[in-house]
Amino acid sequence: MTKILIIYSTTDGQTFLICEKIKSILQKKNQVELVSINDIYEKNISNFDSVIIGASIRYGKHSSKVIDFVKKNKTVLSYKRTSFFTVNVVARK
Repeated sequence: MTKILIIYSTTDGQTFLICEKIKSILQKKNQVELVSINDIYEKNISNFDSVIIGASIRYGKHSSKVIDFVKKNKTVLSYKRTSFFTVNVVARK
């Protein structure tokens, strides 16, 4: 069974909802954990086969926590199956 880690960074909760949906689909055939970027350093990402990162974008930028996480874990992530998606909601007058 594949171990998948889903990491999310959300501002208004939409990224979290999307990650919950992804988890509900993947956990039918895999072992899946969903973790906030705020709690990620409590996990050893080396224990997972795949990593999915979902992050909201505000004013053209991702959270500094997401950027720092990717930079600090670049080597480990490069040896895993990874995917990354961005959620951008724009409201204009």
